[in-house]
Amino acid sequence: MLYSKHITFLADKTEAEATKTYIKVNRGMIYYFWITFPPGCAGLVKFRIYHQGHPFLPVNANDYLRGDNVTFQFPSFQEIKESPEILTIEGWNEDEQYPHTVDIVFLVLPKKYIMPVGATEGIMESLSNLIIRKEGEG
Repeated sequence: MLYSKHITFLADKTEAEATKTYIKVNRGMIYYFWITFPPGCAGLVKFRIYHQGHPFLPVNANDYLRGDNVTFQFPSFQEIKESPEILTIEGWNEDEQYPHTVDIVFLVLPKKYIMPVGATEGIMESLSNLIIRKEGEG
């Protein structure tokens, strides 16, 4: 399922005045993101995405995404376990004069179709069972 959000951030805001936008997402894996900062954003629009109250894009709570005339494209693998769950986009625009709009698009696929994630489930546990032995075993 493809999700798309066109978010306008009002001018002259600070992180303390951040706007929050909520997106209902169905169960699956967030597989890929496309985030477009159109020309004129000049790195003044900043945002982060939360899942279940924790930042995951970017991972660190004090970091944020920003850009100008660029589309960021990257894989994710964030699991959505319940249907629906809410993603929160928290952002602000430090441009003193103009509002700016950012486009966020992401693809959610059923977990069974994501080979790198689905194929490795259980492999790490099996490997750890081979490598880690109980104390006293030889």
